[in-house]
Amino acid sequence: MRAYRELFARREARWPLITAGISRLTPGMIVFAILLLLRDVGYSYAVAGLVMAAHQVGVGVGSPVQGRLADRLGQARLLVPDAVLYLAGTVGLAVGAAGGAATPVLVAVAVLTGLFLPPVTACSRVLLSSLFPTGQIRGTAFAVSSISVEIGYMVGPLVAGGIAITLGPGWSVIAAGAASAVGAVGYAATAEARRIPARGRTRRRSGALGSFAVRVIIASVGVKTAIFGVIDVVVPAVAELRGGAPSAGSWLLAAVSVGGLIGGVVYGARAWPGTVVDRLRWLLLCFGAGLLVLPLATGSLTAFALALLVAGLFLPATTISAFHLLDDLAPGGTQTEAQSWLQTAVVAGMAIGAGLAGVIVDVAGPQAALVVGAVSVLLSGALIHTYRHRLTPPAGATAPW
Repeated sequence: MRAYRELFARREARWPLITAGISRLTPGMIVFAILLLLRDVGYSYAVAGLVMAAHQVGVGVGSPVQGRLADRLGQARLLVPDAVLYLAGTVGLAVGAAGGAATPVLVAVAVLTGLFLPPVTACSRVLLSSLFPTGQIRGTAFAVSSISVEIGYMVGPLVAGGIAITLGPGWSVIAAGAASAVGAVGYAATAEARRIPARGRTRRRSGALGSFAVRVIIASVGVKTAIFGVIDVVVPAVAELRGGAPSAGSWLLAAVSVGGLIGGVVYGARAWPGTVVDRLRWLLLCFGAGLLVLPLATGSLTAFALALLVAGLFLPATTISAFHLLDDLAPGGTQTEAQSWLQTAVVAGMAIGAGLAGVIVDVAGPQAALVVGAVSVLLSGALIHTYRHRLTPPAGATAPW
C-alpha cells in the first residue's frame, strides 16, 4: 500500500483524483436511473431500453469530439459548459418523462445529453500522465483511475436506487447529472487542470486516429470489451437457468467487480517487469484463458461466481496497460482525444457483445456465448501481439515500471 500512500500524499494529485472519482458515479447511475424513471411513469421496457441506448450512443459519438475540444481549448474551458449542459439534459429527461413526452422526444433528449457528458476521465488521465511521466507512481495513478471506475459501476446503481426510493426516480436521473457536474466543475477548478495547456489546432486533420498505433490499441480495446456486453446478458441467463430469477445475477456481476478491485489494487501497488506492450499482450492472454473456464462452471452458481471473480482479477491490469500505452503513443496534442476514443470503443464493444450474446443464448445457450466472449479477449491479445513492434513508445517517452 506504500505506492498508494505516496500518491495521495502528493497535493497536486489528490484533489484531481477525488473530483474525477465523484464524476465516475454517473456512468454507474444514469442508465439504471433512466430505467427506473421510465418504468415508474408507465413507459414499456422497450421504450426504456431505447432511451438508455440513445444516451449511450450520444456518449460514444460525443466522447472523441469532447476529447479533441479539450486538447484544443484546454480542459477547464470545456468541462464547465459540458457540466452545465449535461445536468440540464438530465433535468430535461426527468421533466419530459414525468410529463409523458413522446418516445422520439425522449430519445432525442437522451442522445443530446450523452453528447455532453464531461470527459473528466480522459482529462484526468492526461493530467496524471503530465504529473507523473515516468516511474511506478505513474502506473499507480492509472490504477487508481481504473479502480475508481470499478467503484463507480458498483456504487452508482446503489446510489441511484436509494435516491429513487427516497425522493423518486426523476431525482435519481437528476442526481446522476449532478454527480457529473460536481465532479467536472471541481476537477476544472484545480490548479493542475488549469495548467494543462490548450494545444490549438493540430497538424493532423485526422487527430489521434492519424496514428496507426492508436488505431490498433483502440481496436484491441473495442474487441476486448465485447466480453462486458456478453457477461451482462449471460450472467442473468445462467442465474435463471439454475432456477433463480434473472435479478439474482446482480450478485454474480458483483463478483466480477470484486475481482477487478482486487486485481487493480495489486497491479498498481508494485513495479512489474517488461515493457507495457508485452505486459498487455500477456495479460490479455491470461484474461482470455480465465474466461474460457466460465462455460465449465455454469453448473453451480457458487462455482460460477468464483470463476467470475478469478477472471475479473485480470481485467483492470489490461485496462491500465492500455491507458498507459495509448498515452505514450498518441501524437502530441491529441492525448485527451485518444483517451476519449477508448470510451467510444468500450460503448461499441459492449453493444456488439450484448447483441451477439442475446442471439447466441437463444440459439445455443449461455455456455456458447461465454466462449465467444473469451475468444473476443484472445483476439484482442492477438491484435496486440501481431503489431507489438509498432507499439513501442519513442525512446525516452516512459521508463519501465
